[in-house]
Amino acid sequence: MNMSKNRRDFPFHGCLASAESSPVLRTLEAQDYLHGMKCVVLDLLKFEMEIQKLGEEMVIDRYLSLQEQEYWGRLTSGKRKREWLGGRIAAKYVAAEVLSQAGNNVGWSRLSLIYDKTGRPFLVADDKTVSLPDISISHSVDLAAAMAVSKGLCGIDIQKITDRIERVRERFCSVHEGQVLFSFFNGTYKQHAVVLTKLWAAKEALRKVGKDSILPGFLQLELKEINACSVNRETDSWRFIFTRKQNGLNGDYRSKKCTVAVGLIADYVLARTTTNDTVA
Repeated sequence: MNMSKNRRDFPFHGCLASAESSPVLRTLEAQDYLHGMKCVVLDLLKFEMEIQKLGEEMVIDRYLSLQEQEYWGRLTSGKRKREWLGGRIAAKYVAAEVLSQAGNNVGWSRLSLIYDKTGRPFLVADDKTVSLPDISISHSVDLAAAMAVSKGLCGIDIQKITDRIERVRERFCSVHEGQVLFSFFNGTYKQHAVVLTKLWAAKEALRKVGKDSILPGFLQLELKEINACSVNRETDSWRFIFTRKQNGLNGDYRSKKCTVAVGLIADYVLARTTTNDTVA
């Protein structure tokens, strides 16, 4: 595996909190995903300081395509610009690393992100002969997360844990799902926000993995069970198993089994999922 070229080109290593160091990666491996995968988490506050050190104009000119530079120029909010740029650069980096795993040393700065009709990001590159990874991006408060896979599709979501999640519980958590959650995690009142954020992030990751013209609603994704990845079910990582209701060929509803890896990074929840030929 030769990733030295991409790593030498990447000036933001001091801003990365690699998601591979989190136990949640072992949960993804339990899904029998057999292809190339890379995930990282970017500290946006450190990233902003690094941008100031390097010079914003230099970073934009060197690492964004002309189309991306045009979009950047339309952004007015400092917070939005930091999130957008951090997520985009993290996504290019993980994509280049996945390409490097396969022996294709495409520089991450040569990749460009655009969006399809559903708003889902995908990659384009100058070299049309290279099969590009699928990517997913998320950001919340001071962290951005990105994921790339060489086969199939991926979805990632990161959420800061706050009490606000309890105000919208009815939008995404059914009575049955609440019973599954709080039974598994032995939830007390103080843990409600943590437990509910795990479910919200897991469902967001699943919604991002699809390529349907209409994203599934939160309540179309039904949590069925949770499996711990270690003896300590409270502090490690977990497999959230869902069924997704979707229209069949004859207009009837059918259910598809989906698995999401969920874990904690400080006071954030990170959720990731993949679909490919090896996952039901």
